[in-house]
Amino acid sequence: MKLFYNAQFHTMKEKGDIVSAVLVDNKGYIKETFIHTPEIENTENFDLRKSFVYPGFIDTHTHSFEGGLYSLSANLENVTNLSDVFEILSQTKPVSGKIFAFHFDENNVKEKRFPTLKELDTIYPDIPLILRRVDGHSCVINSKAAKMIDWEKPLPSDFNGYLFRRANGKASNWFHKNLTNETILQSYQQAANIALQNGHTAIHTMIGDAYSDIKHYKLIKENLHLFPIEFILYPQITNVDIALEIGSPRIGGCVLSDGSLGSHTAALLEPYSDKPETTGILYRSNDFWQNFIRKAHKNNLQVAVHCIGDAAISQILSCYETVQREDPKDLKHMIIHNELTSDEMLDRMAKANVSAAMQPMFDRLWAGKNGLYVKRLGINRTSRTNRLASIYKRGIILTGGSDWYITDLNALKGIDAATRIHNEKEQLTPYQAIEIYTKNAAILSGDQDRFGTIEKGKLANFVCLKENILESKSIKDIPIYSLVMKGEQKLI
Repeated sequence: MKLFYNAQFHTMKEKGDIVSAVLVDNKGYIKETFIHTPEIENTENFDLRKSFVYPGFIDTHTHSFEGGLYSLSANLENVTNLSDVFEILSQTKPVSGKIFAFHFDENNVKEKRFPTLKELDTIYPDIPLILRRVDGHSCVINSKAAKMIDWEKPLPSDFNGYLFRRANGKASNWFHKNLTNETILQSYQQAANIALQNGHTAIHTMIGDAYSDIKHYKLIKENLHLFPIEFILYPQITNVDIALEIGSPRIGGCVLSDGSLGSHTAALLEPYSDKPETTGILYRSNDFWQNFIRKAHKNNLQVAVHCIGDAAISQILSCYETVQREDPKDLKHMIIHNELTSDEMLDRMAKANVSAAMQPMFDRLWAGKNGLYVKRLGINRTSRTNRLASIYKRGIILTGGSDWYITDLNALKGIDAATRIHNEKEQLTPYQAIEIYTKNAAILSGDQDRFGTIEKGKLANFVCLKENILESKSIKDIPIYSLVMKGEQKLI
């Protein structure tokens, strides 16, 4: 057995519950916790050097494959002009014979536009290339890619490389699907290593094309034992029969009910402030969602749907309410992102036992006086974005995620952002913010008996920090000393 000691273990069972030592059996489960460090014979002792220990962080919404793949490719996060983009692309090495670039935001370059197909062709005339917008809801491709993708309908004669809505998904899925198994496993291994370095012991990941293709779901499920952290898999499809066939307890993920605020495709109940001729897009009909959710609910599948605008949230929430009235179950159906809500909508979520998988870093990046939210929504509606405290107070299961590759796979940044929401009324306390990345996250996936808190009978999954989150003035900058995964210590 192993004894971990000389640390302040915050168990997260309840606020203020702290122990000083943890005994772990040979299978990686916690045998006992201690207020005072005991002397036990025949144990391997691990001195945690006065660190502050919390349950291993859990990110409840990632695109781990894409994040891992893109971290091996071209990151355009800090470019300021298209010349920089072209320079980075020219030095990017192909992955499985393809060029990938991500994190591009046309608002951050002086030209205020995307590269064109012709410009991309100049750099890579013979290798398919995809450059994705920061929110993932649009992209540009080159001519080589355009010729290789099997489009549902012909591209327009004046096609300049830019794609959004379903065509964006078609292109990105073609790039992601046509890779070697070696590249796919390498991408997930890269994701696992990044997660580990940032204190995660489990991450939820989406796999599928949002329709009926589960892509490499089976490959990853068969190889879960290869990774140093636990992946919780989402078949990102709307085909319930396939989800049942593969034995998944859940279905969905970034199955889109709408788009994004950045691209004016998030569906709103009122027009955009900076584009009043549109209210965004509801991607599918009420009947489609109701039939899908009803069938999944009937078969005891937890459903997760991407909803950003209040119109999209209302559409999916109505479907959840209907199935709960017809056949009440504790499946904790999810609204992912849940960015723009009213009090009335939150009350309905609480009553229908709907959970919210949210990304606090969205507020850090896009709120504020001159932020994207104010530009798109105006000041009043911006005050109704990312309502973490209002959701928490209603007893709704609230969890934290990154939407990685959209924001960094880094729970400390998410916890920090949750405590500093621009609307002070929606800020969580540090303890509450930790909960959404630990205890609540385990409840969401039905794993509360295995991990999420530090207590007897659960896996010894915890992260050891050099500062106390509850007292830190800069949570995002706290150094990580080590991580323990199933009783195995991993120095970072």
